Amino acid sequence: MAATTNVPILSLSKPPKFHNPSTFLGSSSFPQSKPNRELESYKVYRKKIGIVCGLPLLVDPWAPIIDSQSIATQLFAFSLFPYIGFLYFITKSKTAPNLTLFGFYFLLAFVGATIPAGIYAKVHYGTSLSNVDWLHGGAESLLTLTNLFIVLGLRTGLRKTRNAEKNASTSNSELKEK
Repeated sequence: MAATTNVPILSLSKPPKFHNPSTFLGSSSFPQSKPNRELESYKVYRKKIGIVCGLPLLVDPWAPIIDSQSIATQLFAFSLFPYIGFLYFITKSKTAPNLTLFGFYFLLAFVGATIPAGIYAKVHYGTSLSNVDWLHGGAESLLTLTNLFIVLGLRTGLRKTRNAEKNASTSNSELKEK
């Protein structure tokens, strides 16, 4: 007699239907959806097929969706380490104009403001930061300031370099005349 499991058999020809609650911007309440039993059983089913011959599969070939939200969060967190390394080395080199260097550090203020704003949007409005205009606009304004600091600093640095080259060429021509 074959062993039975409590996992219902799902058709692999069509993915399960996912129901997302609709949200209303500007209100803290939104309709709660009923638990989706088909989705819950599908998650159990995926856990069962996620191991083949005792080896875990890294990717479920039958998965209809990839959880891009969790991947993006992990990549975002990991990307801070190379950026901090970049800040260390550009500061140590002392070649970047001061305003540009400030702009690169100011990007951390953008990151620091975006994280709590995203949490607030999720808790208060039940949606992501990109769907709450006033929070998203405020966070993006910090990114705009960052870009302005970097560009204005580079512009100042280029002007100083041009002026230094002009002064050096005029002083060289004066030395040749004497």
